[in-house]
Amino acid sequence: MSNLENTILVDLARKLFRGCTNFHIEPDSVKLMTWSWQELFVDLTLRSPVIKKYPISTELSRIFLKKLINCIEPVQEVHDNLYAELCRAMNNSAIEDYCYRHYVISNDLNNIITMKETKNMVVNGTTGMRTWEAALMLSDWILCNKELFSSKDVLELGSGIGFTGITLAKFCEPKSVTMTDCHEDVLQVLCENVDINFPSQCKNRSSDGTTYELDNVADDVKMLDWNEITDLPNKRPDVILGADIVYDPSILKPLCNVLKIFCDRKNDVNIYIASIIRNELTFESFLQVLETYNFHCEKLMQPTNAHIEWDHTHINRCLLKIMRK
Repeated sequence: MSNLENTILVDLARKLFRGCTNFHIEPDSVKLMTWSWQELFVDLTLRSPVIKKYPISTELSRIFLKKLINCIEPVQEVHDNLYAELCRAMNNSAIEDYCYRHYVISNDLNNIITMKETKNMVVNGTTGMRTWEAALMLSDWILCNKELFSSKDVLELGSGIGFTGITLAKFCEPKSVTMTDCHEDVLQVLCENVDINFPSQCKNRSSDGTTYELDNVADDVKMLDWNEITDLPNKRPDVILGADIVYDPSILKPLCNVLKIFCDRKNDVNIYIASIIRNELTFESFLQVLETYNFHCEKLMQPTNAHIEWDHTHINRCLLKIMRK
């Protein structure tokens, strides 16, 4: 297989793995999608061990395969396996509350983070049941700056289902990662995602949370409500992370208060918060509250994808480094 054929295959596989149906195939690329190329594509994606064990949404598979076949049909003979997988997706009419998305790291189909998540924006009163674009952006930036996290104690606020924390634990060799959220259902799915991505780990459950030993990385999953500061973990992190955690005006002061408490424990902690700015006023309010808590900010750059595919066309996005004045 030529380098171009492989590039086309990996690009489409990445989109299928994460359930992205918004793709375009150039006519010259379709000419390279031969019978053997199509067979390999099916084998490496829909018939791969990871997809068989953790299947992607059948609805998204159906939409993806229909679109792919419509592109191929006018130019190439369509492989029987593509039709078979489309029929399989069309015959599965089960309602899916959850499915799996697989995020390819550095264009390596053997290097994948698998997440159990929902397609819905809100589930059981929380937005934490899916991987949001800011988490992908932050994780991509982290992979570009691994040295900032190596051998460090890292605390993540508002971890949701765990993409950023899992990426960090898997690829950056931190000393420890503590992932937190305030919703029981979210924490349950977060723990399931840790189990999926670290299948051979040692795990201990207690009333305080779940503790893992992940290849020399200590990993904790804990309940943390920013309004209940007595519940703050007894930690002195070197780094604090957060993705898409400043969208609600009502939580800005509690969030900043939590940051202040951890900075009181360790004055030189570095804080990184990634946001897709949906409401300018809310984000400006966050910056103002930071100022009142004696923090200052530096905007960091992550202009485009490096290791993880995310939508870099978002005009209103921001990655902040926050420090105490």
